[in-house]
Amino acid sequence: MLVADPTRRSSAAALPAAATGQRSFIDRSFAFSCFFLLLTANIILFSPHVAGIPVRSILSVGTLVLCASVFPDDALLMLKRNLLILMLAGGLALQGILVSIVNGAPIIAVLGQVLQVHLQTAVVLLASATLARVCGARACIIAIVVVIGLTALVAVLQMMHVAGAWNLRHALGPLAADEDSPNLVDQRPTGLSFSPIWLATQICLAFGAFAAVRSKELRTRLQIENADPIIIIGLGAFFVTCLASGTRAPILGGLIFLVLYALQRRSFWLALMVVGGMLFAYLVWPVVVDLIQSSAPRVMVTDDNSAAARIVFAYYGVRLFLANPLGYGLTFDPTQLWPQYWPDLYMMKAAAGAQVHPLHDYSLSMLNMYGIGIFLFVPLVIKLLKQSGKNLLFFVPYIVQISFHNSGPFYNDMILWFAVAAISAAPVERNPFVAIGSRSTFDWHLSGARMRRPATSGFGGR
Repeated sequence: MLVADPTRRSSAAALPAAATGQRSFIDRSFAFSCFFLLLTANIILFSPHVAGIPVRSILSVGTLVLCASVFPDDALLMLKRNLLILMLAGGLALQGILVSIVNGAPIIAVLGQVLQVHLQTAVVLLASATLARVCGARACIIAIVVVIGLTALVAVLQMMHVAGAWNLRHALGPLAADEDSPNLVDQRPTGLSFSPIWLATQICLAFGAFAAVRSKELRTRLQIENADPIIIIGLGAFFVTCLASGTRAPILGGLIFLVLYALQRRSFWLALMVVGGMLFAYLVWPVVVDLIQSSAPRVMVTDDNSAAARIVFAYYGVRLFLANPLGYGLTFDPTQLWPQYWPDLYMMKAAAGAQVHPLHDYSLSMLNMYGIGIFLFVPLVIKLLKQSGKNLLFFVPYIVQISFHNSGPFYNDMILWFAVAAISAAPVERNPFVAIGSRSTFDWHLSGARMRRPATSGFGGR
């Protein structure tokens, strides 16, 4: 579901004339600036509202209107190519409304969720995809890495107890409710993001988008699939920033990715590096801990209440679904339903987590929200995942991260669609079984580099 990797020929009639010509420097610079600013707004403007509407949502709508005005042909093409994801967004919205009405949820609250989740997803997706088509994949990756890298750098400074880094974060708005305590603040840097969980999720997306675009370009230009040292270096930076966020799931996901990547690339040197890196980390870690703080960081602790609560959340989530397979609707809040299950929960370690936290499980949260009817969308999701192709491997850390937290597609994550847009703008790989010249192409210029990109590049359509 992350990004399609289409290779089939599309109808030349469906291509706008503008898409076959060279992009001007002004167009590319303007699109890059809009992409950069919109991404930044969606990451750091989590607090400001106007008349109850988030400022970042207003900016997203304004950017889409601007894109449709300045690049109408590109916006229309992106609309067509993203029909599968837009259909999924619309279908989930209708399913959520139906289930919410059955459960007697306030209609105003339900409509608010539809606007903030499903409609905003469509707006951000179309706006970022249109901008990415104009400015190109590399420019989008630069924006994603710079913006998320900046918030991650602030998190590293927060981990080192730099007061200015925390003051900058507090100036953006209040911390998440379950992070706003002196002890947790010291342990869980947030960077410039809303919470350490959102920060870790965004770091996963930055790495996934960067690695996917670089791998895709290397396959296109060199027709090889060797292990890439640059991606491994990027993974090292990924581990450091995840350490700063104090979030364990993406580190686990990164290790799983590294093993899968080594197996896929059949790289002996990478396998040795994985083993050697683990041994090195084991020997050096105590020294690093002494330099940073006196006790072991949160990522090294596996027997705390947060880790134990995952079992509670999983059990509680399954019980909630079995009690109401039709789902609880878009206003689903498990912290309001725990009393009737408390006799079965209170003996479990960290059972109190069910009283104050969501389920910390993307799949169970979506299942309880939309009910058993969500399985109607499985064929559509499978089709989107198949279209993701080789790109999906680089999002293993993201998949592991959302499996243990309250974020994911159509659930507390808008930054995903910027990553999707960036990958969609990358050049489509040449198909050796397709005759040269059988597909329309247009020149792709960025930073003086000239590449050939088939006009079928995109996602959500062929």
